[in-house]
Amino acid sequence: MLDDKSVFRSALGPCYENAATVTDETIDAYLQPYFSKPNRIRGLERFVGAFDCAQTIAIERKLRLIEAPTLILWATDDVYFDKKWAHWLGERIPGTRRVVEVEGARLFFFEERWQAFNQELRKHWLAA
Repeated sequence: MLDDKSVFRSALGPCYENAATVTDETIDAYLQPYFSKPNRIRGLERFVGAFDCAQTIAIERKLRLIEAPTLILWATDDVYFDKKWAHWLGERIPGTRRVVEVEGARLFFFEERWQAFNQELRKHWLAA
């Protein structure tokens, strides 16, 4: 993936609205830490293997203890995490102030729609 960025764009393409626009520098920033030492590649394998909600369900009891002001921003077109999970989290985290659905966005929307992400984050911080 470091040598052929098209492999990254293909493998993680569903995480983006437009994977073709992901720069080589962004790909390097994500991947180089995993390849900096031999044992770190396992971290990347765990990251990719965790694209489900099993871990979240496993910590449900602990989520119910979170009193900190919480904003949940969710991509509505995410192929890995359906938007129902945004509301599931919102119902379980007592500190949830707002659940915001980002229409048409995918998992890495904070890169592609950073302005909208930052706007919602500012609103949250100012209200908290």
